[in-house]
Amino acid sequence: MMEGEWIPPQKPLFTVRICINKRLNTDRLPSCGGRGSRGLADALERQINEERIPATVTRGPCMNNCLNGPNLKIQGADYFNLQGDISEASIARIMEAVRAEAERRKAIAPAPDAVEP
Repeated sequence: MMEGEWIPPQKPLFTVRICINKRLNTDRLPSCGGRGSRGLADALERQINEERIPATVTRGPCMNNCLNGPNLKIQGADYFNLQGDISEASIARIMEAVRAEAERRKAIAPAPDAVEP
């Protein structure tokens, strides 16, 4: 038996998709993975979990904007081109958008005990 409070997992309301593609770099062009998007995905996932925001982080392939990456998309909301800036300020800006999308979706979601007529 587990000690302490057990909190059941929430069903994710949306996904935050981040490109982690890393070029072989034979053409010497930047890529999201080469600009730190994998660490960014880890940081976002950690913060989303700590704040218990009902969202998932999905690491995905190229979003066709490598020159402006890392790139990420909040499902149904903002698209970010970070221009290589994965600073704490950028993470804070992204998390603000994630929180806003979570609140928006919670506001339009039906109540869990609502009965369909």
